[in-house]
Amino acid sequence: MADSCVVETSTMGEAAVVQASTEGNEEPKKCVAESDSNVDDSAIISSDMSGHSDIEADEKKGDAEDREGGHAENLTILLAFFLLVVDMVGNGVLSFPNSFATLGWIPAHLINVLCAVLTICAGLVLHRLRTKYVASATSYPQLFLGVFGKKGLVFARCNTYPLMFLLTSAFNYTQSSAWNSLFAGSSLSLQEWMVVAGAVSLLVLQARSFKAMALTSVVAILTIIIPIFISFVVIGNMVRNPDLYPIGNHVLFSEYKLSDCMVAAMDIVYAYSGIVMFLEIMSSMKYVERFKYSLVLSQSTCCVLYALVGSVVYGMAGDASWLQSPYIDSLQPGTAKTVSMVCIIIHASIGILLSGNIFTYAAQRAIEPSFKRLIFGKKNAPYKVAPLTVLKPAAMLWWLLWTSTTMSFVVLVNVAIPSFQTYLGFVSSILASQTCFIWPGILDLKVFLKKREGKEHLLSAISVLLIVVGCIALPLGLWGDIKQIVALSR
Repeated sequence: MADSCVVETSTMGEAAVVQASTEGNEEPKKCVAESDSNVDDSAIISSDMSGHSDIEADEKKGDAEDREGGHAENLTILLAFFLLVVDMVGNGVLSFPNSFATLGWIPAHLINVLCAVLTICAGLVLHRLRTKYVASATSYPQLFLGVFGKKGLVFARCNTYPLMFLLTSAFNYTQSSAWNSLFAGSSLSLQEWMVVAGAVSLLVLQARSFKAMALTSVVAILTIIIPIFISFVVIGNMVRNPDLYPIGNHVLFSEYKLSDCMVAAMDIVYAYSGIVMFLEIMSSMKYVERFKYSLVLSQSTCCVLYALVGSVVYGMAGDASWLQSPYIDSLQPGTAKTVSMVCIIIHASIGILLSGNIFTYAAQRAIEPSFKRLIFGKKNAPYKVAPLTVLKPAAMLWWLLWTSTTMSFVVLVNVAIPSFQTYLGFVSSILASQTCFIWPGILDLKVFLKKREGKEHLLSAISVLLIVVGCIALPLGLWGDIKQIVALSR
């Protein structure tokens, strides 16, 4: 006999959570849906489980609807892999040589591997919560709503969306830096190139589909791999001229101050901060259960790539004073640097799609209905926000308005950033340490701790480790970044 769950929606636009009873001995699952003010007071969502688990039902029918993100997609394991890699590999990989130079061989490799392992563990925690507890959660805020209620929803929104905004601005920062290096000596300053990068990003953000993002992510991966290997050759040739490009020191363990080491460590954490968008990608897959394969493969790939970039560049140049962050800016002028910069511009332009898309749509859903009431009056209310799959002219014009607003604020933030290196660490300290480590651990313990027996408590131990690592990284990383910001301001 098919079960059903009733979702009570509020006229104030809040989300609602209800319990869905299932047959057998399964734990009850929660159905979560966020609604705008134009949704009826109640809605019936039937869940054809027939005594089966959500995973079994998902394997049969697929999970094609992403309510939070406005998507209706059917991503395969391969497309999800591409999205996860682009989600991770981007701005962070360009700072790895600097992190290796600051931390030394052993700490840098250990932190990189630890972050990869913990990110996989955290991703599996989110996957378990998504498939076994809050079956309809398509984002961190929805997951918090299902576990902690409305206060959890507000808390998650206040942390998740600022992080996505900062990830978006980091991609724009990288693109502007590449433009500045590509046209070195031009009359335009870095701040003016930030405006140019913002205009390019605005055009790219008009691609609204997750499937389109996944397909273009193949190009994004290629355009980060190509300059990486070009840079290996160029830097190898540069260090052969020690008079112009002297080789720095190579150490097993750092000789820098603890504050500098914490900033470098948080740069590595930042490289894995894409976990904040795992639920959106997961929920856009045809079969959510298969997300774990894309997760393990993508994070392992990222870990190997990060280790490769850090090891090769640090091995050739050491902690050379001419090595900048992002390190691609350190290449000597020439055809190789030109090609690398063009690739970085393309990569950063595409890389901005995922975080920029999710953040903008969240802002649109929060503001647009009230904005329409203010302009058009209350007679035609309630006003709806078109899903991202709708390609009608009106929907696309509204999307252009909100993406333009987003990119305007992104450019303002870019102009205000004193240092790319400090920027990455500062974001990681405040937000990424929570979303990558602390939140998954707390959510797992809250939901599953009392139900576990025997060896299952090993899963609880992993969650405790996630929380401990996050609680250490947050204050120490923030302390290191504040000290560096103070030093830069002098």
